[in-house]
Amino acid sequence: MTALTIRRVQSKSKQLVRKGIRGTAPARATLGSGLRRTPLPPAVRVALSKVLLRRPWSLTVPVDRLLLGAQNARDFTAGDFAGATGNLMWPSTPVADGPHVALLRLAASRDLSDAEILESPYGEMALACIRFQGGYFGAADEAGVVEVARGFIAGGTSGSGAAGHSRAGDPILVAPIKGSNHYQVLDGHHRIARAIVRGERTVRVTAKWLPITTPLQDLLIKMSWLDGDRQLYQPLPGPELRDSWPTVRRCTDRLDKMTAFIEAHELDASSYLDVASCYGWFVAEFGRRGFVANGMERDPLAVPLGRAAYGLDEGAIQIGDCVELLRTAGRTWDVVSCFSLLHHFALGRGSVNEVELIKLLDGVTGTVLFFDTGQDHEEWFHESLRGWDTARVASFLREHTTFDEIIDLGPDADAVPPHQRNYGRHLFACVRTGAS
Repeated sequence: MTALTIRRVQSKSKQLVRKGIRGTAPARATLGSGLRRTPLPPAVRVALSKVLLRRPWSLTVPVDRLLLGAQNARDFTAGDFAGATGNLMWPSTPVADGPHVALLRLAASRDLSDAEILESPYGEMALACIRFQGGYFGAADEAGVVEVARGFIAGGTSGSGAAGHSRAGDPILVAPIKGSNHYQVLDGHHRIARAIVRGERTVRVTAKWLPITTPLQDLLIKMSWLDGDRQLYQPLPGPELRDSWPTVRRCTDRLDKMTAFIEAHELDASSYLDVASCYGWFVAEFGRRGFVANGMERDPLAVPLGRAAYGLDEGAIQIGDCVELLRTAGRTWDVVSCFSLLHHFALGRGSVNEVELIKLLDGVTGTVLFFDTGQDHEEWFHESLRGWDTARVASFLREHTTFDEIIDLGPDADAVPPHQRNYGRHLFACVRTGAS
């Protein structure tokens, strides 16, 4: 392809922008895919990419909206890097919290030895690039990583155009993240890191037309019981989720009630089980409080999500049908919780009825069971769960379990827009008084 052809494409692209054509995302997606598959000289590929896939203007973006992207490779995406390293949260991490900024700040505090550089998050990232991509900005071994890192600390790694470095005049390149006001960095991590360390709050960038998704977003969409809904049932890190993934169950309200109850009643408790543990937030929180914490969850995708988002240990979450897992548990836990599960069994959606489920929960509880379920004051259950009010739930627990006390701890705090006509489910503490 000649330079004249490229100039003609550039001219046509600018004409389309001036005419206000914005509904061409499918065509650009097809074109981008075609460019990646078509064998073209590198210079031609880059030129066409600049013309057709990038917006022909620059943006000023707050640095806290820039998330880590791919490293050191044109065809190795952030998702590829996350998969290769086992770090699902890499593309959900702000550049400000990433290894580039960390290295500069560490170097500002003292002179770094070669070993400190290699053991730093930056060194680990660079060595991972060498393992999975064959190199890192020309480095092929530890000595090369140290050289690249010292060059970065001294103000290098951009402007030369050599060994993967950006060339002088190249913009910081980003891609918008779908459903978010954040961007994934495609090129320019080192320059952004220097700007952050200098105290700058914004940088100028060039954005691609097409939005991308992060591995965290992709995993959440795949979780079987969400049915494609973009809402969170437990708090999750991930700045790209804030704008279009509302957290409908805040969870901290129930956690506060549980921990306050355990403390106030001086319960001797060291083990915890959450049945239908979702992403594993409660498991992680009890683990941070010194409990040996476990969960049971039917969706196998909860395991990689919980490990990435909360740092859960391997084996912390058992995957399978909770009925079978409870039946074969062969042990008890001091503290057990089960939230928003039993009403599915009362509605005939489980493998047993609601009485059998609560008996199974009773059987694995050593000291206290914290429990809630859907109730008939909720708009979506007003007819299907008619009669299941707070008094009925308390009566059900007294009739079908062996606990000494059933204590109403009050409603949750989730009955807020857009779900102000739902939730407000009462949390019950079902206690064995002889165990306190």
